[in-house]
Amino acid sequence: MARWKKRPTADHRLRADDCRRRPGVWIEIGAYRSGQSATSTARRIRTADRLPYYSPAGAYETRTAPQPNGDTTVYARFIGATS
Repeated sequence: MARWKKRPTADHRLRADDCRRRPGVWIEIGAYRSGQSATSTARRIRTADRLPYYSPAGAYETRTAPQPNGDTTVYARFIGATS
């Protein structure tokens, strides 16, 4: 049985810094084979759950986009800390 090729993982520290440097601009975080994994990652970014680089919770918006190859890409943008 063939195995999936190993993919590079998203560098969340770098991506969070990119978003903060360019507030309001959608930045690609990474591509995921599963839509469920992408949705889970997007939620964790919004809530800063297990991804402290995106603190405080609510400082980032996220979206996911399916790709023609079957992957789902996660995008995020920094909107600032909420009160």
